[in-house]
Amino acid sequence: MNSVSDRPALIAKAPIPAWRIVGGAFLHFAVPVYVGTVAVATLFKAPAGAPLGDLAHLALGYSGWFLAGYAALALAATVVAAALEPLAGLRRRRDAIDPRRAANDSRMRVTHALAEARSLPGADLRRLVDVLARPRWNHDDERYQALSRDLAQVVHAMAVANDTASDESRTDILALATRSLQRIDDTLSDMVAERSRLDHGDARAVARYVENRYGPSDFAGS
Repeated sequence: MNSVSDRPALIAKAPIPAWRIVGGAFLHFAVPVYVGTVAVATLFKAPAGAPLGDLAHLALGYSGWFLAGYAALALAATVVAAALEPLAGLRRRRDAIDPRRAANDSRMRVTHALAEARSLPGADLRRLVDVLARPRWNHDDERYQALSRDLAQVVHAMAVANDTASDESRTDILALATRSLQRIDDTLSDMVAERSRLDHGDARAVARYVENRYGPSDFAGS
């Protein structure tokens, strides 16, 4: 009866700790950074026409300094990442405790985006803003949440561009904004229509279930 098809539950994998990512990045880039840094330092300090043996001697001298500095930098970055990791964990736990957070964020994005869009001139734009403001958003659905992010990004980009535009380019920016909001409204309309069809199908399924389970009422016509 559910409009969403059943899918096997995915096994959640524990996120990779940030300190491992940072430490791995330093290890991954250690060789190319070493070669580039030591080569530049050697060529910069070596006298003109220095033989290959002198260049190798200088490179070995710089190698020790590089390895010590790179190791210290990698250690410091890894320690900082490990220290900041609990903060990210707190946010993840807070989101897990509050399952409505994503929906609330989506609702606020739409509210703020439409308020910002009303600062843009144009009758067509304002008509689209009024249409998008209608209570058609199902913020519990991840697709609507993604659409709200796109709406907020488009409106903010167009508002910033309009503020800095010349008189010649402002018309083009407003046309771009109108087309973008129209596409978002079309997408929203398609999502609402799809949801209506699925809900209608659920209602029919429930009605058939009740009819098949209980049949005609014994009290009908009494």
